[in-house]
Amino acid sequence: MTVSRNPLTRRSFLGGALILLAAPALPACNREATAPGGAGDADAQGDGTVGLPGDATATAPITVGNWTVPDGTFLTPARYAMLLAAFDALIPGDPDSPGATEVHAAWYVDQLLGAFRSDPPRIFAGGPFSGRHGGLDGFSQFQPLTRVEDLRWRTYLEGSLGKPEREWNGPVVGLQATYNTGLDKLDALAQTTAGKGLATLDRDTISGLFDTGDADFVTQLYTHVVEAMYGDPVYGGNFQQKGWKLIDFEGDRQPIGYTARQMSNPEEG
Repeated sequence: MTVSRNPLTRRSFLGGALILLAAPALPACNREATAPGGAGDADAQGDGTVGLPGDATATAPITVGNWTVPDGTFLTPARYAMLLAAFDALIPGDPDSPGATEVHAAWYVDQLLGAFRSDPPRIFAGGPFSGRHGGLDGFSQFQPLTRVEDLRWRTYLEGSLGKPEREWNGPVVGLQATYNTGLDKLDALAQTTAGKGLATLDRDTISGLFDTGDADFVTQLYTHVVEAMYGDPVYGGNFQQKGWKLIDFEGDRQPIGYTARQMSNPEEG
């Protein structure tokens, strides 16, 4: 099978987000997450969101702290709830605008961490069109990786794991380990500072933890929550295009495209 190398038809997790500033913090409150893959999302497939990967060990959604965790997540339920809480503190929502919870930001990260649970892995969406403005929905068909791409992404996600083919440039800590360790440390800091687990704290308290916690991990969290807010919905975030609607961005326009006048005068819409 020939795999396209056209950048317009190979859209990866790390290349599809618009980097924008997050919304300012709002007064603290706790609320239950809308769990992707649950009954409320039964009709969401047409919006580019994806169902849970097949998992024979999956159970019914469970409540952890203040959060509802969907079944079949790559992260453990406890860590997934921690991620929900952390993202909600980074980009909180309100009745007038969605936040990280409403766009399923934690699900976006979980899909990335567990990308190789699917075949092809959920790395490169297809193309050339999403179907949102005509044409067939090619984005939902993920493409197989080349041998080099497979090695690169497995190393990035899983780490080098002592394998020579992955350690040609030295040992690599994978993103999976980064999240497992980072969330555990943030939870331990919550226990020490507030006497409660991360998933049970309010937004203001969690925001305070960011100031004293691992700065590199907080930066990683922020990078991914912004990607989830404004990236293409096919990767699990930007649920129902809520992030795009918030900034009045219609998304891709292919195959309709833009007129020469629209390109020269974008303010006219």
